[in-house]
Amino acid sequence: MDISSILLRSKYFRKIYGFTNYIREPIGAILGWMFRFSFSLVIKRDPGLTVVINRPGGFFADNTKYFFIYATESAQKGERVVFLTTDRSIRNMIQTAGGESVIYHSFRSFYLLSRAKKVVFDFWLIPFIYPLIKGAKLIQIWHGAPLKQIEMDWHRKCLGNRPDWWKKISWLYMRFIGRYPTYDMVVSTSQGFITAAFHSCFEARQFIVTGYPRNDVLFGWPATGSVAHRLTSINVDKEILEAVNSAKSLGKKICLYAPTYRTYRWKLDNPFASFLDLSRLSELALRHNILFIFKLHSFRHGRFQISRYPGLLEYSPLCDVYPLLPLCDLLITDYSSIFFDFLLMDRPVLFFAYDLDDYLTKDRPMYFDYNAITPGAKCRNHDELELEMVTIINNGCNDEYAEMRKQVRSFTHDHMDNKSHRRLLESI
Repeated sequence: MDISSILLRSKYFRKIYGFTNYIREPIGAILGWMFRFSFSLVIKRDPGLTVVINRPGGFFADNTKYFFIYATESAQKGERVVFLTTDRSIRNMIQTAGGESVIYHSFRSFYLLSRAKKVVFDFWLIPFIYPLIKGAKLIQIWHGAPLKQIEMDWHRKCLGNRPDWWKKISWLYMRFIGRYPTYDMVVSTSQGFITAAFHSCFEARQFIVTGYPRNDVLFGWPATGSVAHRLTSINVDKEILEAVNSAKSLGKKICLYAPTYRTYRWKLDNPFASFLDLSRLSELALRHNILFIFKLHSFRHGRFQISRYPGLLEYSPLCDVYPLLPLCDLLITDYSSIFFDFLLMDRPVLFFAYDLDDYLTKDRPMYFDYNAITPGAKCRNHDELELEMVTIINNGCNDEYAEMRKQVRSFTHDHMDNKSHRRLLESI
């Protein structure tokens, strides 16, 4: 177990960490505004410069990865697309592949953010950065379709019945540090999501339905030998992808288990001890010619020695999982919005919702009725999950939810093709 997992078990550490955030955030915002004011006197924004900000933690994945890939590939003369990352190895691989990347929090990155005309991201901004991009066009792609409450809606839920003066101060604080800016564009996969969720959880001048760039890879990789192909190959779990391709060549069915992270379970308890038996799952894999791939949150990665069980492998949590999805015959999830993307391939999904009631009351509410928006069997324990898996595998990876998948897919995706990046690039 790594040191971060040990520390996060301590309620005292979490309280101290939370308190230091309330100190670091306003200080960071103040420094950012001072830095921005100084820069604005001598630096003007470049209409041809687009900066893509990577999520904290060294990610090269999700929508920012694929936006950067396709924007780099289609850049015209006089246009620059720069990817900011905290990971030097990612920076070096991007540059080797033919893209442009700069280390986040370097002086050069501050200069680029102050000069960029367009800034693209799929997460929230850290306080120091927000002042630097004031005056640029802000494009929020977000990192998942909204099943659970997010951003301003979640903030309202957390404020609950606090006094009005407390709520006003809280909102002013979040505005000051840049957590809830007014975006120029918020990107969605459907008008349904905009109406049901994005209109209330983001403040934006425009909401656009282009589809998510990350989903384009579900329909096939970019052309071999292209810059886009080389960039797509960065930060994928190549060892697991090779194992999956080998298993498929032997006729195995590939099942991906991708649960969401539960914020109400700070102690990082072992979900497999109470709800999922890895030994039984391994036996099931061997009996029915299945290869199970686990994609867990980084806090839980490596804690359960999954790969020591035959037929079970663990995908690296910080790696881009979307190149794996087209190889999977079945997805098992719970409250993760990854299933919305998986619907584009019209393959069975099982929902292992063993703690649904606790999740809704102790973690966060949802925008939709869970049973109505999830087109697949709901399993509350290992026995139910195993029964549904065997039924689907024995039926040639078909199930009784095909029509419901179609209905949910039509609500969650206005476009079902590999042109999401083109529509987005044209829009901005």
